[in-house]
Amino acid sequence: MEEIKNKVAESGLITLSLEDYYPRGPRLSVDISPWLYEGLILREKDFRAYLKEHDWEQYAGAYVALYCSADAIVPQWAYMLLASHLQSIAKK
Repeated sequence: MEEIKNKVAESGLITLSLEDYYPRGPRLSVDISPWLYEGLILREKDFRAYLKEHDWEQYAGAYVALYCSADAIVPQWAYMLLASHLQSIAKK
């Protein structure tokens, strides 16, 4: 009987650990739903006022996720406006 060879070990494949590529740092999230008018509508003037008053320094050096937990239609410009406020503070 022939000896069993481990062809995978002999193939020269390189094993990568995804943990080596996972960025370290805190993860935070921003929910738009508290800033909605009556929980349904995003008013641009009020939204911009909320963004000016919000403490953005709490997101310094963190990875930030933007979302809306309410079942509302949020225009794309709202997420872009949030991202522009976070751009110089958060990592991504």
